Amino acid sequence: MKAYLKNNYTGEETPFKTVLDYGRYDGGLYFNFDCENSQLFSAYYKDNEPIYRGDVAEIFICVCGDRRKYFEIEVAPNGTVFFSAIRNENGLHAKLLDTKTLQAKVTPRDGGYIAEIKIPFAALGYNGFGEIVFNAYRIETEGGVPEKNLLALNPTLCGTFHMPQFFVSLD
Repeated sequence: MKAYLKNNYTGEETPFKTVLDYGRYDGGLYFNFDCENSQLFSAYYKDNEPIYRGDVAEIFICVCGDRRKYFEIEVAPNGTVFFSAIRNENGLHAKLLDTKTLQAKVTPRDGGYIAEIKIPFAALGYNGFGEIVFNAYRIETEGGVPEKNLLALNPTLCGTFHMPQFFVSLD
């Protein structure tokens, strides 16, 4: 399925065109982000560091039916990955997970990058039953200005992505 990310604050189009292609593959889920108009700023170079302080393509995904519990997966233009289990009640609580359970590939291109992410069902503890809900995001810092441009598949209309009530069904 293909979709376009929008300005997270307003829900309007953005000059940072981002096409998201997503769906299922045999054994898991895939999310491919085609990110235009990026300066390719990566804030960190080790997996599970706070790479969201730079440019990233990211997915929040819930497979358990309780939207207060979801996974956060991010990929920076330099290929660095962040993977955590989030519990979003009485504040945010994150448990870092093994990034090697995911497949992430980044291809720089003229004026942007393509981030391809494959998530095996086993990495999510998904047994094939129940609805999968998610939201997809992009942060474009224009060279390092944190949270300058926030984009979302289903905009939260505020300055945070951690709003599981805005998750949408995968199918």
